[in-house]
Amino acid sequence: MSFFAAIYGQTTDGLSWPSVSFALLIGALTLSAYILLRRYRSRQLLVQRIAELEALSDAGRALVAAQMDVEALAELIANEAGQVIDNRTFQVGLFEETDYHILYWKIRGERQETPQIFDLSEEGGLISWVRESKRPLLVRNFQRELDSLPARPRYISNSPPRSALFIPMVSGDRTIGIVAAQSSQPDRFSEEDMRRLTILANQAAAAVAHALLFAQERQRSAHLELVGQIGLEISKVQNQDEIFSRVVRLTQETFGFHLVSIFGIDPETSEAVIQASSDDTVFSEEWRIQPGVGLIGTAVVSQQTIISNNTAEDDRFVSQDNPLENSTRAEMVLPLLVDGEVVGVLDVQSPKTGVFTRIEKMTLEALSAEIAISISKLRQLARQREQAWLSTAQLQVAEAVSRSSELEEMLTAVNRLTMMLAGVSFCAILLWDEETAVYRGGHSLGFTANGQHLFQQQRLKIGDWPALDAVHVGQQRLITQKVPAWLNHLPPASVPPKSLMLLPVTTLNEIMGVMIVSNLPPAEHHTDVLQTPGRWEDLLESISQQLARGLENWHLRNAQQEEAWVNTALFQVAAAVNSLIDLNEILDTIARLVPMLVGVESCIILIWDEEREQFRPGPSYGITEMGRGLLETLALDQSEFDEISPRLADGLSPTGTYYVIQLPGWLEKVLGTEQAFAFPLNARGQLVGAMVVGSWMENGQSLSTRRLNILTGVAHQAATAVVNHHLYQEAAERTRLERELDVARGIQASLIPNGNPNIPGCSVASYWLAARQVSGDFYDFIPLRDGSWGIIVADVADKGIPAALFMALCRTILRAVAISRGDPAEALIRANEIINQDTQSDLFVTVFYAIWQPDKGQICYANAGHNPPLLLRHNGKAKLLTAHGMALGVVPAITMQAHTMRFVPGDTLLLYTDGVTEAMNEDYDEFGLGRLEQAAMKTRQRSASHMARSITKAIRNHAGDTPQFDDITLVVVKRELK
Repeated sequence: MSFFAAIYGQTTDGLSWPSVSFALLIGALTLSAYILLRRYRSRQLLVQRIAELEALSDAGRALVAAQMDVEALAELIANEAGQVIDNRTFQVGLFEETDYHILYWKIRGERQETPQIFDLSEEGGLISWVRESKRPLLVRNFQRELDSLPARPRYISNSPPRSALFIPMVSGDRTIGIVAAQSSQPDRFSEEDMRRLTILANQAAAAVAHALLFAQERQRSAHLELVGQIGLEISKVQNQDEIFSRVVRLTQETFGFHLVSIFGIDPETSEAVIQASSDDTVFSEEWRIQPGVGLIGTAVVSQQTIISNNTAEDDRFVSQDNPLENSTRAEMVLPLLVDGEVVGVLDVQSPKTGVFTRIEKMTLEALSAEIAISISKLRQLARQREQAWLSTAQLQVAEAVSRSSELEEMLTAVNRLTMMLAGVSFCAILLWDEETAVYRGGHSLGFTANGQHLFQQQRLKIGDWPALDAVHVGQQRLITQKVPAWLNHLPPASVPPKSLMLLPVTTLNEIMGVMIVSNLPPAEHHTDVLQTPGRWEDLLESISQQLARGLENWHLRNAQQEEAWVNTALFQVAAAVNSLIDLNEILDTIARLVPMLVGVESCIILIWDEEREQFRPGPSYGITEMGRGLLETLALDQSEFDEISPRLADGLSPTGTYYVIQLPGWLEKVLGTEQAFAFPLNARGQLVGAMVVGSWMENGQSLSTRRLNILTGVAHQAATAVVNHHLYQEAAERTRLERELDVARGIQASLIPNGNPNIPGCSVASYWLAARQVSGDFYDFIPLRDGSWGIIVADVADKGIPAALFMALCRTILRAVAISRGDPAEALIRANEIINQDTQSDLFVTVFYAIWQPDKGQICYANAGHNPPLLLRHNGKAKLLTAHGMALGVVPAITMQAHTMRFVPGDTLLLYTDGVTEAMNEDYDEFGLGRLEQAAMKTRQRSASHMARSITKAIRNHAGDTPQFDDITLVVVKRELK
C-alpha cells in the first residue's frame, strides 16, 4: 500500500483501512507484552542474582565471623553451599603434606564418618590436579568426558558419580583444601554453579586458613603449656622411674593417646626395653625390641622421629612387637637424644589414623627434648653422686691401707671393705713373690677359719691356673666361670662362687698380686648408689689400685729396713776388716762372719794365684777337720772352676753376679751339701778369688734377695781386701825400688863430674838430666899425663836401671883406656874390645871422645856412632864434626880414625846427646839441630855457662809441659880469648 492509499483509508490490495489499523494495534500490543515479559523475567533474574549474591555474602560473612574449629567450619561450609547448589553429595577436605584429610563428607544426603585420610603421594587423581593447578574443575558427565579429564578420577565407591564440581580453597599461594560437590545425574552442575561455589570457596578459604592458624596457635599454646608443665613436673623429681611415670601419665591426659610408653636402652645389647607405660598390662610385660626392628627399633637406629599415620599400610610396623597391635592405627616414635646418643624412646599410639600432624610432631619432639635433658641431668647427678660415693670409698680404703703397719692387717682391711662396699660374698688376695716366681696366698674372706688357713699356705706357679696366667701377663681384669679345683676344695663360709673376677694389683706395670672376688651378675651390680654400668667394676679396680699403693709402700718400707740391715751387716764386716792388716786375718774374719749374718752353714774363700793360674784355698768356716785336710790339697785352675759353675743364675741378684754350683763328690763332703753358691771376687776388672757358701733353705725357699745382697757386698769387700793386699804389696815393693833407685841415682851422680874443671885455655859448662831416676847418658873430663884433657860424651842405647848399670861399666872402661892412650881412636877401639869381652847384654853405647891439647891449640877427636858435635867458629860460622865410627858393644872388632882440628880463641864446641835434638813438644815437633844452632849462635859471645843455660832454657820452652822422653846431656867447651 502506498502512502497515499494509507492516508486515504484504502489499501492497494483492496483492504479497508480500519482492518489494517486493528492489525497494527494487535501487533503493537503483542510487542509491548513481549517486551514487558522480558523485562519482568530480567528483573526476576536480577532479583534472584541479588538474592544469591546476598546469600553468598551472608554465607561469606557467616564463615568469616564463625569462631569454630576446622571440623565445624567444614560443616558450615557444606550447609552454606546447600543454599546455592545441590549438596546432597558433598565433601570438604584439607591438605596435610601428602595426605588429604576429609573433614566433612555426605553421600546422597547421608553423613560419612570423618575425618578420613587419603595418601596422595602416588596417584592423587583429580584432587591432586586441582591442588596443584589451583583451578576449579566442572565435570558435566564423567562417562562422556573421561578421556578429556586432566587426571584419572579415583573412585572409592561402587556407584561413582556422573557429574561433579571441584573447587580449590586457595590461601595465598597455597591450596589448603578442596570443596567438592557430586551428583549421580549427568549435567547436574553448570558454569553458574561453579561460579557460585567458587565464590563460596574463596570466602571459605580465608575462614579455614584463619581457623587453621587459630587452631594451630591454640594447639601449640596448649602443647607448649603441656611441655612446660611436664618439664616443671619432672624437674622436681630425682628418680628416673618416677619421671617416666609422670611423663606417660601427663602425655596421655593431654593428648588423649590411648597408649604412651617410654623405653630405655640396654647398654650391652642396644635393645629398647620398656621402662614406663600408661597401660599397666604393657609395662608388666618384658617388652624388648631389637635395634632396627619395627618402628621403635627404626627410631633407635636412625635417631629420627618416626611417624606412621596408618600402621595397617606401614611395613615398618611389626604387630608382634606391639602388645596393643589390635587397636593401634597410628604411632609416633621419638628418640630421646643426649649428646648424639639415644638414651631412650618415647612411643605414642592412637586408635585413629592420621592423627599425627606437624603440630604433634613439633610438640612431642619438644617434650622428648625435655625428657632427654632431664635424663641427662639425672645421669650427671647420679654420676656425681656415684663419684662422691666412690671417692668416699677410695678414701676409706686409702685410710685403712695407710693405717696398716703390718701386711696381714692391710690385707684384712682391704678384704673387709671390698665385701662391704662391693657386696661380694668372697674376696681373696694372692701376692706375687718375685724371688721364687710364685703366687702365695695372702688373705681371704668368705672361707671358714680352716679355709683361710689353707688359702695362706697356697702356692701357685705360672702354669697352675690359666686365668691367673692371663692376668699376670696381660695385667687386665678377667672374668672366668672355671673355678680352680684348689679353690673348690677350700671350705666356703657360704655358697661357693660360680664365677670369679680376677683383678691385677699393679704399680708402674709391675705385678704385685691379684685380687679375686666372686663375680656378680650385671643386674646385681647396681645398688642404690651405683646405677651407671661399669661403676661396680670401677670400684673394684679402685680398691685394687689402693691395695697396690699400699703394697708398694710396704715393700718400700721393707726394702728400707732390709737395706738398713744389709748396710749394718756390711758395716760390721767393714769394721772388722778395717781393724786388721794381715790378709789371712781379714779373710778368716769374713769367713766366720758370713754364716752368722746370712745363716749359711759353711763358707770357703778361694784366692786366685796369678802366677800359677789356679785357685788356692784360703780361710774357711764350718768345715770339719777332714774337710780342712781335703782343702789343703785343693788346687783348681779357672777352667775347672768354670766346669763346676755351669750356669749363671739370673733374675735373683740385682747387685752382682753369682753362680749356682753342683759340687763334685769330694767338695760335697767338705761343705755337707750337694749345691752351693759361688761369688766371684772381682775387683778392678780382674778375678782375684771366689767365695763359696753352702746352700741355705728356709720354708722351702732359696736365698732371699737380702741375703744375696749381703753375700754380694761381703764378696766385694773380700775382693777389695785381696786387691788392697796386692796393692799394699806392690806399693811396698815400689817403695823399696824407689829407695834403691834413689841410691842408684846418688851413685850415678857421683860418677858424673861434680862441677866444671879448670882446663887450660878453655872454659867448660855441662848439663845432665835423666828421663827417669837413673840415666844412660854420661860425660867426663879426664886429665891426661901430658897435660892434655880428655872430654867424653856418651849415650847408652836404653833407659833406666839397665842403661845406668851399663853406663857405669862403660865409664870405668873408658877412663881406664883413655889414661894409657893418647889417640882417641885407639882408646875407643880398645874400649869396644873390653865391653864385648866383659858383657853379655845386647846394650851398646855411642861415644864422642875428644882430647884438648892446650900447648898445640888443637883438638884430636874420634866418634863411635855418636851425634856429631857442633863447632861454632869465632867468625860466626858453624859446622858439624862429622867423623864416623861404629857404636861400642855392637861387634867385637871395629875400626875408626882420629881427626884433628884447630881450636882458636873464640871458638866453641857443643857436645850433646840425642835427648837434646829429639826433645818434642805437644805437637810431636822435635827441637832439632837447627834450633840448637840458633840458640847457640845467639849467645856465642857469652861464657860457656851462659850458653849452656840459654840452650837448656830454649829446650824447656820448646817442650813445654810435654814429659821428657829421653836423657839430656850437654857439654859446652869454649876457647878463651887471650
